[in-house]
Amino acid sequence: MIKVNQGWRRVLKTVSVCAVLATPLAACGPLQMPLEDRAGNDQWLDTQIKSGILGEFSKVDHTYLMDVNVDIWKQEVMVTGLVDSKGKYYDVISLIKQDNRIKTVHDHLVVADEEMIEAYHRAEDEYGKNAVPTDSATQSVSDTWIDSQIKALLLAEKGVSSVNYRWQSVQNIVYIMGDAQSDVELEKVLSIVRRIKGVSRVVSHVKVV
Repeated sequence: MIKVNQGWRRVLKTVSVCAVLATPLAACGPLQMPLEDRAGNDQWLDTQIKSGILGEFSKVDHTYLMDVNVDIWKQEVMVTGLVDSKGKYYDVISLIKQDNRIKTVHDHLVVADEEMIEAYHRAEDEYGKNAVPTDSATQSVSDTWIDSQIKALLLAEKGVSSVNYRWQSVQNIVYIMGDAQSDVELEKVLSIVRRIKGVSRVVSHVKVV
């Protein structure tokens, strides 16, 4: 089993996961998230679905909370991250698909050997938010740094509603989902992400609405 690294990145992720699990769903009602173009009912349902998935992860294997990313937009689920066996891969996907409210699962979960995953986490913990090339075979630039760059650049870009997007960088591949208000906005978003240092590829599930 993979050791749980106590570096700041994974600690922050654990805290955020615990916050989702601990927050009463009644406090996340449709009227409390007005900035997104996602309808209130969609926000509410997505919150319920994610809370349920993370709850199942916590009961079955706590490493899933650390190593698997689950992003949800209008009941579409994007799964990214690294697991160290096909058994864990099938377990994670099975736990997610048991919720029949989910419309689509975009599966980008990668099976890697334990040594590679450990090296990946060590590099992320060491470099944190710095865009420093690593000596690890698993990546060339910190995914944490790429994620932070996407957030900052999309937030600052005129004509882009960053709150309508969800993304994850894993091994320098960026996976992104959400809604764009036009083809122009979508192309602007993808162009910004592609130009970020270290991004090797962009996989988009963004829809134009």
